[in-house]
Amino acid sequence: MFSREHLLNELQEEFPLVKDWLLYIRDNSEDTQWVQQLIEDSPKTFEQCVLYLSEGIRLLPTRPVRLSVFSQIITLDANAFLPTTSLGKLWLHVLAETKRVHNNQPIELPKTRKEINTLLKDHHLHREDITDSVTVVNLFAEISSGYHPMWEAAVHSQSVMTVPLRECVKLSAVYPAHEQPIVWVVDNAEVFSRIVDRVPALPMICTQEEWSCSAGEIFDRLIANGAELRFVGDLTPKGIVRAEELLLRYPDRTRTWQMDVETYLKAKDDTTDLTEEDYALLDKHHVDYLACLKDEVRDQGHPGYLITVVDELIKQLNHYYRK
Repeated sequence: MFSREHLLNELQEEFPLVKDWLLYIRDNSEDTQWVQQLIEDSPKTFEQCVLYLSEGIRLLPTRPVRLSVFSQIITLDANAFLPTTSLGKLWLHVLAETKRVHNNQPIELPKTRKEINTLLKDHHLHREDITDSVTVVNLFAEISSGYHPMWEAAVHSQSVMTVPLRECVKLSAVYPAHEQPIVWVVDNAEVFSRIVDRVPALPMICTQEEWSCSAGEIFDRLIANGAELRFVGDLTPKGIVRAEELLLRYPDRTRTWQMDVETYLKAKDDTTDLTEEDYALLDKHHVDYLACLKDEVRDQGHPGYLITVVDELIKQLNHYYRK
């Protein structure tokens, strides 16, 4: 006679990589009824799914991989891990389990497409590799056969390129097209465009207030090739936190620029007040040399936007990057 309890106990012994998830399933909570039904409908199918789930956890990538490629490796079926399939839904449930801080927390299965994509992205998996992209200017790149002709042509014509993740992962090296080994990471698209207009030789990356995997791939290759990053972000709680995130990721090769009290007081927008969420962000992360800026923003209670002082920024950059 079939025993769900006995099956789950056996699977825990056989597949220790998903043991915590199986323990959660064994508790038979209300939010796992759909899993219980899968077990009841076909114990053998569920057992095969657990094998694939365990292999998926064992082979989780450390670099971006398309979900279909990952699925092909694990199951020999490129569509097996699609979120619309039973295995795909179980896979999301397992990934969601890895995000829990405490075992007594419920597993929150992502519901929207955005939530699903975010959960997959957190584990270096992507349903596609076109929409995730990064915008760059004045950067050379190499592939296994040598200089990348598209990046080289863009440098010579001082053209801005938006490069999808699909192309970023093919690169073996990236470096600035300038004698100074510095690349400027500009977090505001309008500021980026204004700087490109008047400092066309500046090696820059535009992140647009979002850490795309494409940007991460470019950052990693720049750092590996000896470049330094200069983060230029708005003087807002969100901008400061993003600066700290980059500083913590590459502590020895990253600095901020013009993110100080003096610039903040010039860029401050007195017509806009900080929200409760903004104040909470100011308590997030800890990088000592941004502490004074955080304190000033907290005391003043207003955000600061670099577009207000962009002409001054351009004047300083032009001093070092003349045509």
